[in-house]
Amino acid sequence: MKKGKLIVIEGCCDGIGKTTQYNKLIEKLESLGYTVVKHHFPTYNTFQGKGVEEYLQGKYGNPSELSPYFIHSLYAYDRSITWFTKLKKEYDDNKIILLDRYTTSSLFYQSALIEDKIEKNKFIDYVVETEYSLIGIKEPDQVIFLEAPFDVITNLRNKRNKDRQEKEDIHEKNLDFMKKVYDSSKYVSKYLGWTRIECANGNVMKSIEEIHEEIMSKLNLK
Repeated sequence: MKKGKLIVIEGCCDGIGKTTQYNKLIEKLESLGYTVVKHHFPTYNTFQGKGVEEYLQGKYGNPSELSPYFIHSLYAYDRSITWFTKLKKEYDDNKIILLDRYTTSSLFYQSALIEDKIEKNKFIDYVVETEYSLIGIKEPDQVIFLEAPFDVITNLRNKRNKDRQEKEDIHEKNLDFMKKVYDSSKYVSKYLGWTRIECANGNVMKSIEEIHEEIMSKLNLK
């Protein structure tokens, strides 16, 4: 039986406009007649997402003092429960599953805690093997990776948080860590061959429509 497609939208750092592009892609695909199942990870306000929420609130301590393997396990539990109770059936019914974050986020957020390249690669391979092969959640058919210069994104994120009066989590409060996440995301995107979308011309962000059009030109629904 023909299966669906699992597509993930990722960004090199919070603030790049991932949610905007995610919503535009949903709207476009539905206008073309596709049935799209939407989901955002982590899955807050659920029992499987409780560990992630507590971690992001700082209840388990400083991320730099925690094992990336432990942190990954919190997110992996959320993804696994959500896949087998919700997303798998939709995928088997030949629908497009469009995810805002997935295993992809763990790959660069947690690997950002690992400086040694050999150990970083070991962790990336561990996550891929554990979640996709051993646990058995679906590996993405395509990862759309949005990227732009770090300083440009940081300014956009700061403006967004100020305008919306949003409370920062333990990651966003630490600019040094966010830079490590940024560098790690670029590394992982190359290591795993994600579809990369450049969202800026130099230090100037492209328009929302320009970025959307590039995403559509590289989207693989076959």
